[in-house]
Amino acid sequence: MSSFSDESAHSFSAGADPEPESDDDIRLTIDRDVLRLFQNAVDAGDYDAATAVVRDHWFDVVIGIRLGFAQVAERIPATELHTRPLLMMMLGIAYNLQPNRRMKGLRYFVGAARAARQGVDRVGPVDRALILASESAAYRLIGRPRLGITPARKAVAALDGLTLDQRAAVQALSRIYAHVGTTQFYAGQVESALETFEKGMAESPPTGYSSGFANIAMAAGIHALRGDIHEAMAYIELAQDEQWTAQQRSWYPGTFYRVAEAVVALERFDAAEAREQLAAMTHDRRTIEHWRAIAATEALADLVAGRPSAGLAGIDAFAALRGAEGRGAAARRELAPYRALLHIALGDLAAASAVLRQLEAGSVHRHVGLARVELAFGRTGAALQQVRRVAGAPMDARTHAEVLALEAAALLRFASGPRRTAAVDELGELLRATGQRLAVAQVPVDDFPAVRDALDGAGFGDVLAGVPARSLLLPLPEGEALSKRELAVLEVYLRIPRVPQVAEELGVSVNTVKSQIRSIYRKLDVSNRDEAIAVALDRHLVRLPD
Repeated sequence: MSSFSDESAHSFSAGADPEPESDDDIRLTIDRDVLRLFQNAVDAGDYDAATAVVRDHWFDVVIGIRLGFAQVAERIPATELHTRPLLMMMLGIAYNLQPNRRMKGLRYFVGAARAARQGVDRVGPVDRALILASESAAYRLIGRPRLGITPARKAVAALDGLTLDQRAAVQALSRIYAHVGTTQFYAGQVESALETFEKGMAESPPTGYSSGFANIAMAAGIHALRGDIHEAMAYIELAQDEQWTAQQRSWYPGTFYRVAEAVVALERFDAAEAREQLAAMTHDRRTIEHWRAIAATEALADLVAGRPSAGLAGIDAFAALRGAEGRGAAARRELAPYRALLHIALGDLAAASAVLRQLEAGSVHRHVGLARVELAFGRTGAALQQVRRVAGAPMDARTHAEVLALEAAALLRFASGPRRTAAVDELGELLRATGQRLAVAQVPVDDFPAVRDALDGAGFGDVLAGVPARSLLLPLPEGEALSKRELAVLEVYLRIPRVPQVAEELGVSVNTVKSQIRSIYRKLDVSNRDEAIAVALDRHLVRLPD
């Protein structure tokens, strides 16, 4: 069983928000007078005033949408409604929560989005920004974040273009930036997302309560997952300011903050602290949109704790809990590197290879994972080939550190060479610059001492602080290594292709040589002499004659 349960003690059921636990619990603080104001405006036929209520209290309306806003808005004549896109977007959001009315909601949603994109006269700058931001978030929440790239970009431009007075009138402006940035992140626009989160942070008041905590949390978690540990720690420090509440750090807006804290702990190889941070989250595992980041971090925590089998079980249980989404291509693609790493940690290289080969050909994570598999098998040349296939490819700091660690491990199997020295130096500088440590402990167990000693000898002893005394991976099962007699047969077989001559040189019978050759083929997983020689040379089991 995984260390992490399907239902956290803090989770709440059926995706419903938890009730406030005290007067200062801000998770659900909304102005419940907003519905009365909205209803009064609709009853009076003042639809501009109704629109102003929605505009001025956007998040109160969205969070409290189930309180009756849709039922009141339905009384607005269609001719009036279609000239007020912000009310159409509100209805689209409301109807989307009702399975039997989602098609009607989609029509309102599309109409509002079209009006905002076309910049019709009745769509003011604030309304346009809110509609575009809602459109981008809606695409993300239905699992199509890439469709949200354009509205997200336009939403940021619209928000940036608001005057000071308009910005002051927007409720929870920093929170709107956070929603747009989250869509950009899940659409693969990571750098744009980080820029948007920075803008959201700038809109948070310097003191007192602010709803923009998600900007800091997302930035912290993204940097941590990407391997920029020093950057993540800077955002974690901001998140610990007394301006932010314990609820913000634990509920949905703080999910990536807890992920960041957990990843930083894992870079110190403190699995217990990582577990504590992950357990502090308050969310429903069946509905939280950040579930893949949580699952990946939990898997790393189990790996560091020496429980790779629990990590695999945990990923599978989390994916099963998500239903079709957990079986989808995006989930398989994002979690495959972690599944493969856990299989390698268990010594099941065949399973790791099978998982990795499901990734798209040319994928950086596919080549990095296969390089680790080849290195664990002892196929140094094949590992270096996999590493060199990602040369020049864009990758984050975490992936880059893994590539350099694997390349250094492979090159350290050779006696010397300038590239070996350069690879060790490059690895050490990257680890020092980013604060990473995990990559060193993810090389095969037999290579770990050489990598550790090479870094220490090159002046990077400081980056090894806290690194365990052994790799997080397991050695290959017993019986894979060739016996001394089999190595002696293989060395002669390299020079002499005929079995009788091999037997004569070794002074043994032909049947003995045949038996040992069959054993060699089985252990090396080959079927003929040429393959056996190629694998043996690649693993440095034998040397070519002078």
